[in-house]
Amino acid sequence: MRLSLRQIDAIILSLALAGGALPFVAGALPAAAGALTSARAEDRAAGLPGKLDPFNRTLVIDGSCVQYAGNLQMNVTNFGFLGSMPASRMPMSDSPSAQWPAGSGIEYLYAAGIWIGAERTGVPAVSTGYPETELYPSSDPIDVIYRSSEGAKGGGNYPGRADDDGDGRVNEDRLNGRDDDGDGRIDEDYAAIGNLMYSCRYSDIEEAAKRVWPEHSPLGIEVRQETFQWSEKQLYNFIGVHYSVRNTGDDILENIYAGIYADLDAGPRNVDNYFRDDMIGTWEGIWCARVGDVSVPVRFSVVYVYDADGDGGRTPGYFGLVFLGSWMQTPEDLSPAKGQLNAVRIFTGLLPFDRGGEPVNDFERYSALSNATRDLNTIEPNDYKALVSIGPFSQLMPDAAIEIHAAYACGEGLEGLLDAAAMAAYVYRGIWHDVDKRSETGIAGRETPVAGPADGVDPDACDDNEESIRLRKGDTLWTNADCAEELELYNHPGCYKGHLTFRDFQTGVDGKETQIHWVTSAAPPPPAMRAVAGDGRVTLFWDNLSEISRDPITLRYDFEGYQIWRADDWRRPLGTTAASGPSADLWHLVESRDLVNGLAPDNDFKRPFSEGGFGYEPLERLGDRTRLIEDFEQRLTAAPLEPLPCPPGLTSMECDTIEALARWNLGLEGGREYYKYVDTAPKNGMPYFYAVVAYDNLLLYGSPGAIGSRDTPIANFVFVEPFSPAQAPGGFDPEEIYVVPNPVTKAQTAPWTLEPNNRDPSGEKLEFRNLPKCRSTVRIYTISGDLVAALPHDGVGGDGTLPWNMVSRNGQGIASGVYLFSVEPEDGRFRRAVGKFVVIR
Repeated sequence: MRLSLRQIDAIILSLALAGGALPFVAGALPAAAGALTSARAEDRAAGLPGKLDPFNRTLVIDGSCVQYAGNLQMNVTNFGFLGSMPASRMPMSDSPSAQWPAGSGIEYLYAAGIWIGAERTGVPAVSTGYPETELYPSSDPIDVIYRSSEGAKGGGNYPGRADDDGDGRVNEDRLNGRDDDGDGRIDEDYAAIGNLMYSCRYSDIEEAAKRVWPEHSPLGIEVRQETFQWSEKQLYNFIGVHYSVRNTGDDILENIYAGIYADLDAGPRNVDNYFRDDMIGTWEGIWCARVGDVSVPVRFSVVYVYDADGDGGRTPGYFGLVFLGSWMQTPEDLSPAKGQLNAVRIFTGLLPFDRGGEPVNDFERYSALSNATRDLNTIEPNDYKALVSIGPFSQLMPDAAIEIHAAYACGEGLEGLLDAAAMAAYVYRGIWHDVDKRSETGIAGRETPVAGPADGVDPDACDDNEESIRLRKGDTLWTNADCAEELELYNHPGCYKGHLTFRDFQTGVDGKETQIHWVTSAAPPPPAMRAVAGDGRVTLFWDNLSEISRDPITLRYDFEGYQIWRADDWRRPLGTTAASGPSADLWHLVESRDLVNGLAPDNDFKRPFSEGGFGYEPLERLGDRTRLIEDFEQRLTAAPLEPLPCPPGLTSMECDTIEALARWNLGLEGGREYYKYVDTAPKNGMPYFYAVVAYDNLLLYGSPGAIGSRDTPIANFVFVEPFSPAQAPGGFDPEEIYVVPNPVTKAQTAPWTLEPNNRDPSGEKLEFRNLPKCRSTVRIYTISGDLVAALPHDGVGGDGTLPWNMVSRNGQGIASGVYLFSVEPEDGRFRRAVGKFVVIR
């Protein structure tokens, strides 16, 4: 069942009240190309002309924040839920909701929202992100979604340099656009996770929630949401999720439960009612995570969906919500209270709550969260929703927080899902690290501090020495709180543990008292990259970030080489966009270069571009390039931490590049080298994706002896369309402006015809080429002189191509016939041009 009309209208009303933001994205990675839409387009899609006009809009509803760096792709919002609500009136509905494999158009989720339930002054209340949107960001323009990745400035994490700003505190300045630590800098010390990370915050006390749901009693909570993803093949079938739920009010919340409510729908988007034949199941236990040549046993719980008949093989996936861990942390607690999986509920649409239908008010929702019920797997196909609840936590004091870690995973069949979920659990387990730099903590398997006063404390319940220690107030005793779990995992018979010993499963050894979640060895992070389209060519530029980034676990610089990938013949399947990228089968390797270190193929990428390598000196057109770099070097030597002013006549991008070159020459943080590759295979007007990714090496007897981890092209892709250049004033010839194809037929336009979506209702196009190098207006007329469309074109930057989707100004597809066009330049150096083309439907 879809959302009710009341629920959809409530969401749209909330958008009208709060506004829907185009996101500001921060961090090391650039914003995905083609992801943003205009306010007018959003208004039309929502059916609310003019109501989304407020300037300070913060809701991210345009589908521009998608976890696209893996084989499972999911839309991210900043108002309490994940997913894109396919086929709804929401502007983001064209984006992947929980699409697997990436680029396939096969979805497994409508939307999933966080629920927080508690008793406040004795009355139960539940704040939900979905299906009722009671959680919102503030109206402050900075309260949107922020983006980062491992290797980003300010995003250091253990076991490397986690105190990015050197102030003695770690990860105190969360990725949220605010100066959390009051040091005058923003987002300079946080933990960046994975190849693509999104971070945002929202609460249940914003004005929009009060106006949309006036009957709802807010709890006074703020939620910090982080989602992250890896692109390496063994890691790319899951998305990690972290919620931090803080009590920002003055009341003590009691009997608290947290939950994730998911409308799980499996099937192809282009099949009507694909969600009506689903089955829901649960699994809980130990599974083997395949890590290199060993299998590591991990424990987790998962609620999953699959299509009952598989849609003739089109929907082979099992998609699940994986619960990984939860605890409550207060400022004074040494040992946080852990939360347990409390309930798994499965609801059927259109039934009342007491007969298995979904809860529709706070009392029913709190009942669903709090009752320790584990529903059985479904036996009949239907449209289902699932709720996973965690708790109870007896009290949540003001300023205390509950931490929730989960993942969404997908794989072929149940076994494939469990493989993906096990990798999520393995990465979530992370590492144990000596954070406090004290050798007496985290030793002999004792990782958990217990504060006095306390009676009958046994430091290690799994050794042969039974102890009962009394702690006085102010005393602290380190204990082994997870010995049973360590032994269970180590002794699990179903996994090939190879060279692993009990020490690999034991926590709290060698002074390592703190668990750092979501850390794993992986391929080097992809470089910062851009693609410049031209006439029958695409030029790629990238930096050396991959080379100067250490492995997150070994802290070794293990970079070996670069690979350049291109994807052709993309058709934009329903539910995909240029921002979410192509399916895996469209990628092919174009070029590869590596270090010359005795590890084949030893094809030196550092050779100059003119000699067949990738080496590139940027800003060569600047005649005083050398002097500018030297000037920056002098200023950096005198004040390496001070911001450098940009000299007059240079763009900010040019100054950033000059500073990066100067820092590289001086060996300072933030220094970069640059590379270049030109591909002459593309054809004008055709859609292409490009990626530059890295791979690393493994040490054998102390030297690089084998290829290690390889990244996939979905780690770092960009979308481009080569184009014909604009005509300059001196050699302008109006007769050279033409339409491609001409005549316009289905066969002629087939190579670049895409699947229609909300923003491109036809999926078709023709192109005007060789337009003047200035601003112009192209007007199209019928043979009888009626105006069909007026199209603006900006050729100032050298782009001489203008696409048209063949939709008239009245919103109708054009019919067969002869059409006239005129090109009217705004620059007096260009003459008006006229021409004609033929459309044959």
